[in-house]
Amino acid sequence: MMTQTKISKAYQTTISAEAIRLLGLRPGQRVNQIVEGKRLIFEVVEDVNALAGSLGKGKRVHSIDEIKAAARKGITQAGAAGLEEAV
Repeated sequence: MMTQTKISKAYQTTISAEAIRLLGLRPGQRVNQIVEGKRLIFEVVEDVNALAGSLGKGKRVHSIDEIKAAARKGITQAGAAGLEEAV
């Protein structure tokens, strides 16, 4: 998906309604702004509540790799849930 927007005199812009719907964005939610060359990328910041329970109930984690894998899985599931709610 690609849309075009204009920068205002106050250096503000808008995010398209389609992008908001597809990403499941909510008012007050944070996004990271990443500059790569001449590209500006917005990356959704998942809050701690989105990760709740992602390690499973009563599971003991033994390595940082297991924590990272569980966090990635939790973020993916939270993102999928957000998309389902937006539809």
